Amino acid sequence: MKSALLPLALAILSGTVAPRLASAQETPYQNHLVGERSLGLAGAFVAVADDPSAIFHNPGGIAPINTSAVAGSLWAIARSSRQVTGGYQTDLGSADLEQSGGRSLPLFLAGVVKFGKKSEDGVRSHALGAALFTPLQRSYRFVDQLEDDSSVDRLEVRHDDGARWLGLSYGYRPRYGLSLGLSVFMADRTLSHDEVEIRARELLPAESAVGSALSRASTLQVDTRHLVVRIGTLLHLTHELHAGIMFQPPGYELYDAAEAVHLDTRVGPDPTQIGIEQGSGLAAHLPLPWELRMGITIVKADSLLTLDLSLFGRDGTSREPLRFVDAGDVDLGVFVPPTLYRRPTLRAALGFEALIAEIVPLRGGTFIERSPSPQLAGITDTYGLDHIDYVGAALGVGIRTGGYDFSIGATAVFGFGDGLGLTREADTVAPARYQATEIEEAMLLVFIGGARSAVRNLVKTLLED
Repeated sequence: MKSALLPLALAILSGTVAPRLASAQETPYQNHLVGERSLGLAGAFVAVADDPSAIFHNPGGIAPINTSAVAGSLWAIARSSRQVTGGYQTDLGSADLEQSGGRSLPLFLAGVVKFGKKSEDGVRSHALGAALFTPLQRSYRFVDQLEDDSSVDRLEVRHDDGARWLGLSYGYRPRYGLSLGLSVFMADRTLSHDEVEIRARELLPAESAVGSALSRASTLQVDTRHLVVRIGTLLHLTHELHAGIMFQPPGYELYDAAEAVHLDTRVGPDPTQIGIEQGSGLAAHLPLPWELRMGITIVKADSLLTLDLSLFGRDGTSREPLRFVDAGDVDLGVFVPPTLYRRPTLRAALGFEALIAEIVPLRGGTFIERSPSPQLAGITDTYGLDHIDYVGAALGVGIRTGGYDFSIGATAVFGFGDGLGLTREADTVAPARYQATEIEEAMLLVFIGGARSAVRNLVKTLLED
C-alpha cells in the first residue's frame, strides 16, 4: 500500500491522475440547469411548466400538456474562472488561487405520455412522465507555487461535485385551470476532493527532527443516494394569469459512503518518515434540504413574463452542524470542512418570452441566489465553506413550428463573496490556519435543445420518411 501511495502523490502533481473534484460551497442543485426553456428563462419556470422539464420544476405542469411529448437538451461550460485573493500564504510569500475549470456536457432527457378521457378542450386529464438529468455540476482546480533560491511551496487542489437524477412523474387535471402532480426521483451525488502540498526547505539546521522537505496528499470520495419527492400544482387562474407551487420535503437518504486516504512524507537529516492513514466505508452526510418554489406568470398574446421564488431549508444548526465525514483519525485535507451547516436561503428568478414572426421564440431572464453558507471573518484554525452570492442572466433564441421547439442560448453566472485562504508558518509541521479573503467566480455556459415535440408528430414524420 505504501508503494502505491507514493506514486499517487507524484501523479496528482504531474497531472497524470485526473480525480473528480468537490464543490466549495455546499448547494443542493442549480434550478436553471434543467430544460432548455428553463435555461432561457434563467430558471423561472415553476409557473410556466408546460414542457417535460416540468417533471423537475413543477410536476403539476405535465397534466395540461396538450399531447404526449419528449424533450432534451445539452449544456456546456464555455468559460469559467475563479479567484481566491491571497488564497495561499507562507513565509515565501502570497499567491492568489486561480481556477482552471473543466468542461462537461450534462444532459437532460424527458418524456410525457398523456392518457385518459379527453376533456372539453381536447386535453387528456392524466399524464405519466420520466426524466434523466443533471441538476448540479461544479468543478475547479487550483495550482500555485511559491519559491526562492533555496525553498519551494507548492499547492494543488482539485474539486468536482455532480448529481444525476432519475425519476418518474404522474400528473392529473381534475378540471380546467387546476393541475396536480407528483414526481419521485432517485438522486445520486458524487463528490471528490484531491489535494497535494509540498514544502521543501534546503537550509534547515542539521539537528532538525522535522526534515528539509514535507509533502501531504489527501484523496476523498463521497457517494450518496437519496429518494426525493416533489409535489406540485399549476393554476391557470385566468387565460392571462398562471401560478405554480412546488414543494419538496427533505430528501430521504438511502445510501452514503466515503473513502479517504492521506499520505504524509517527511525527508531530511533524520530517516525518512512516511505516514499513511486510510478509511473505507465511512459515513458521510450530504443531505438534500426541503424546498418551496412559488411562481406567477403573466401571459399576453405570444409573450409572457414570469417570476419564480425558491426557499431552501437549513441543514444542521450553527451550534450543532452536521459532521461531513466520520473519518476518525484520517486527515481529509486542509481544504475539507469537518462540518456542514446550511442556512435557510432564497433564490429569485425573473424571465420573459416573446414570439417573433410567430415562429421565433426569444427568451431571457436574470436570477439572484443568496449563499446558504454563513459569512466568514477573521482568522481560524478550522476550514469552512465559502460564502458566495450569485447573480446570473440568460438569453436564448429558437424556432417553433409544427409542434417542435428548438432553442440555443447562453447563461452567464457571477459569484462574489468570502472564503478562507490557507496560511502556513515557516515551520513545515505547524498546523494549518485560515484567514478570510475575497472570492470571485464567473461562468459562461451555452445550451442547445428541443422541447414541446409531439410524439405523435415525430412518429408520423419518421414513418413518412
